[in-house]
Amino acid sequence: MKRSKCLTRQTLYNPSNPSSPSISYKYTITAANLRESKSDTSNILAVIPADTRVQVLDAEEDWYLVLYNTLQGYIYMPRLSTTKYPFRDALLRSYPAAESNPLAIVPRGSEVQVLSVNGDWSQVIFNNRTGYIFSYFLTDDGNPPDAYDFTYFYTDMTRFVNENNIKSPTTNLITTDLQNKLTYVFVRNANGIWEQLYKWPCTVGAPETPTIRGTFYVTGRKPYFGTDYYRVKYATRIMGSYYYHSVLFNPQGTEITNGSLGLALSHGCIRLAVENAQWIYDNILDSTAIIIN
Repeated sequence: MKRSKCLTRQTLYNPSNPSSPSISYKYTITAANLRESKSDTSNILAVIPADTRVQVLDAEEDWYLVLYNTLQGYIYMPRLSTTKYPFRDALLRSYPAAESNPLAIVPRGSEVQVLSVNGDWSQVIFNNRTGYIFSYFLTDDGNPPDAYDFTYFYTDMTRFVNENNIKSPTTNLITTDLQNKLTYVFVRNANGIWEQLYKWPCTVGAPETPTIRGTFYVTGRKPYFGTDYYRVKYATRIMGSYYYHSVLFNPQGTEITNGSLGLALSHGCIRLAVENAQWIYDNILDSTAIIIN
């Protein structure tokens, strides 16, 4: 199916209002090729200089659909900055050291774009200013690392979600245990208690392309996406370019080429058996809470 060239806004995660749509921007880390399609052999529409802001229109695992000036095309994910949020007010400093001059205060939950990591410090862009923030203060979802008591997360997920009184805007809740590579689906009963519906093996991000951790909210879905090399089906968006989706198919979507589960080898998305990815795609409503750790 050929992608439409019309411009659309992407619904993205906002810590203060997880269901609100917004326009997302990222920055090129190095000079980046803007390509016609999701392939490193497709036509180059433009070469975008380093440190250039582009508007993100869509995201699919390892490619971003962006708008650069008046051109719409694809950029390979590692060429663009990474979105993070401080879980507390943080100082933007001129150099990666606590004694360097502060440039600004970055309020809790503000979006920053990470360009690189230098030891314990992240070089970021905030409100068009480049500086450094202590990396510990930055998380994928704007919540502190110890927001929940994770004592039972890896051993008794039902106990974890109920003892932490996890909230979800819908009657469902999804959790993924990255350590044991398991994804759970819960339903809230009439007494407000979470009951486990499913427990599925999954494949998560490789060490060099890890799956994000934190609390997120479902923000849309796609029947499939892919490149010249693979296709995945029944993709439900976690945040940005991260999805729950099926195992890998050939580019035509007619044959499974990698059905591995229980491993850490994806680009950051969470792979499920086809029937399980389809169940989430068909049954889980937008704004449903997701906890990944």
